[in-house]
Amino acid sequence: MDEEDIKQRIKDYQQADGVRALTCGNNSKHEKLYPKVLEQGLVLLCPNCKYTQTYIPDLFFDDGFYEWLRGMKSLI
Repeated sequence: MDEEDIKQRIKDYQQADGVRALTCGNNSKHEKLYPKVLEQGLVLLCPNCKYTQTYIPDLFFDDGFYEWLRGMKSLI
């Protein structure tokens, strides 16, 4: 699975209802983190400040979780 696939999974997760969004480590009231590929690889960025999270949770590499997430989105 390449970075673009993981990036799409994160975007789908962040748009899904009923899940706890990935939020800024500086201020959880900021907008949701978004994925971006930088020189160091895939990271999560805060659109409101310079917070950068380099850790991508393991669930985004789990095909079973992604199938569940896609099922949740189709129910909406």
